[in-house]
Amino acid sequence: MASKTTNSSQTGKQAKQSESQSFPELTVQAEGTADRLRRVNETGKADCLETVEVELAVEYVIDSYDEWCSLIDPDYVKHGRTVEKGTVIDDLLDRLEEHYRRQSSSRYEASDWKLTVTGSATAWRRLFMECMQLRGSDLDRADKGTLRLKQLLAADLADTGAALAALELINQHGLDASPDSFIDEVADGTGCE
Repeated sequence: MASKTTNSSQTGKQAKQSESQSFPELTVQAEGTADRLRRVNETGKADCLETVEVELAVEYVIDSYDEWCSLIDPDYVKHGRTVEKGTVIDDLLDRLEEHYRRQSSSRYEASDWKLTVTGSATAWRRLFMECMQLRGSDLDRADKGTLRLKQLLAADLADTGAALAALELINQHGLDASPDSFIDEVADGTGCE
């Protein structure tokens, strides 16, 4: 059984409307196996939970900086990992209407799940230059943004748009960073040699 779910940004949230309108469009996509728990009522006897294994495809649009921070740790330093994949997937499953849980016993790992954040080069660049509000000059922010984009790409968490954004930051700000890994990522992502 496969199912797909998306969040709706049209839920009437007016509190942070200006932030969500200006936040770059990034989407978290996750695919993997989970257990769906369903309460079974045996006509007046004890309740019990039925577990059904399902294949899920979850797509969630991040529409604010707070959501980015709650799903993806912006500092990439917790527990020495770039991103705690299992925690991200658990957060996504918690947002679904029904009750789902991962089958993995590891809190941080989720080797049986595919997890990617997708967005245009412009969206990735804006995330690190405008939304992250890093202290320092544009050059400092571009340098830190390029490093974080490299970390996300190395963890297989970002798409080709992130590599293009890093190349643009290196070129625009004359950063002393090798573009080779980003060029390789773009070539792999577009099927070019």
